Amino acid sequence: MTMLTEERAHALAQACQPFQEFLGQLTANDLLDWIEHELGHHQALDDYQQVGDILTKARPPKHLLHIVSGNTPHAGLQSLLRGLLVGAQNTVKLPKSDTQSPSIPELYTFHNHLPDTLKPLCNFTDTLDLPLLHSADTVIAIGSDQAIADIHNQLLPQQRFIPHGHKISFALIDKPSTKHAQLAAVDASLYDQQGCLSPHVIYVKENAAAFAPMLAKAMEHYHHTNPRTGLTLSESGAIRNLRETIRYQAAIEPENFQLYESPQGTHWTVIYENAPTLVPSPQNRTIYVKPWPENPHLLGTELEYLSTIALSPLSALLNEVEILNPARICQLGKAQHPHLFWHHDGFAPLASLVTWQDIHL
Repeated sequence: MTMLTEERAHALAQACQPFQEFLGQLTANDLLDWIEHELGHHQALDDYQQVGDILTKARPPKHLLHIVSGNTPHAGLQSLLRGLLVGAQNTVKLPKSDTQSPSIPELYTFHNHLPDTLKPLCNFTDTLDLPLLHSADTVIAIGSDQAIADIHNQLLPQQRFIPHGHKISFALIDKPSTKHAQLAAVDASLYDQQGCLSPHVIYVKENAAAFAPMLAKAMEHYHHTNPRTGLTLSESGAIRNLRETIRYQAAIEPENFQLYESPQGTHWTVIYENAPTLVPSPQNRTIYVKPWPENPHLLGTELEYLSTIALSPLSALLNEVEILNPARICQLGKAQHPHLFWHHDGFAPLASLVTWQDIHL
């Protein structure tokens, strides 16, 4: 027997309790309120609701395929939770099992916490072939732009596609302070900048050059309490190559470039650069500090991929960044902790999954 929405909400809220780090604290009422907000009624998936002179009912995907990346567990867990909440049959295409992906164990553990009534709604695979791809009426893909394009090119016209490709985030503060440095170090260090919410640049309205050494001190402190995971030779090489480039530029133009680095190894890197362009860093706790330009559009072409802007103080700087139309604005220190009900890349997470059946009275 199919579970009603209220039953699913209570079961899922209980299953989510051990995963608050990734899903936040939530109750069954939170989940039902979420459905009501996006679908108009918390029973919109169970029975017809009258809207004007029609009766309308939301229908979940018959088969929802989640193609998840391996960088962080957040997106995969949140995507699966949404699919279960609307009552879809879910297949999760995981990264290959021989990769060191943090998302794989978390998703399996989450599945183990589900009640027996919901476990059959989940299947896992690390292989993606055309029959599986075409069996889904809705496909959610999380990954690189190239991976997104490859998947999109193989879909049929009637399949719904929800892509989450390359994104970049940054932070903006008003002026240097120890508190700002501590909060920025958390955002730049947590999950080693592997996700789209990780800032790659900290912009400063007043005296960015003075903020860089403050951030370096905070990064070192965070490293001692929360060491970074190991790197591949390629990842380590990318950081070392960038350091040498900045070291050379700082020797020539010390007023425009400064390098601050962990005393041993590549545990963290802070680069002051007197240029506004938003650029991706090599990740793994490598962060730029730059002055905020009078015209935000000088940040360059990466604005096309803008995800999150973290601000401090938020209320004072909100007008500075709203013109850039980011999908998400948050307080500094909260960049890595989006609310479960956020609109990932601007998509309504539940409403984008369902279709509707109407009866005209």
